[in-house]
Amino acid sequence: MNQTQPLVARVVPLDSDLENQIRRYCFGAATKSMREFSVTPHEIIVHLAHAGLAVASRPERVMENLDGIVHAVACIRGDSRGWVELVNQHGWCLERAAMETFSVDGALAAHRFWSELRNGTNGARDACRKDGWPLPRLQWYAGLRPLRHWLADRLFGGLEAISESQTRARLDTRANPHTLADVM
Repeated sequence: MNQTQPLVARVVPLDSDLENQIRRYCFGAATKSMREFSVTPHEIIVHLAHAGLAVASRPERVMENLDGIVHAVACIRGDSRGWVELVNQHGWCLERAAMETFSVDGALAAHRFWSELRNGTNGARDACRKDGWPLPRLQWYAGLRPLRHWLADRLFGGLEAISESQTRARLDTRANPHTLADVM
């Protein structure tokens, strides 16, 4: 009996020096956002271990983005205020950038992105979009860059994938004289 097993990401624990540095930093710069969302240093460390920070290059960059990590942890826990604030804080600029790049389709995709992000984060682990690509998940955010940049990459990567799929579908028709179907 050949059953496929779901892929399980291997969790690599953080280096103890980095863990201690994160804990110290949590009691400094990130204290306000941690208190606002009731996120503990332990939750941050567990999140970063699951996000793959231990195998990233220059993991110390995470100190610059702890507020974003706190926000991600709150959303992963299902904090509705965290989700509202995430969209309020980053939604307008993502929508504007998507509109400038992809016109009306970009604005619609930016709105769709937030529901996909929420479904990917709080839904089934292997949830996918219609085109087969996995839904974005805040669990993947390792804090190596600002959260707004990470979100923009997920949005624009999804838009590029959709655009590429549509182009491929147009090129792969019998009516297109530039396909291999006509040659064979």
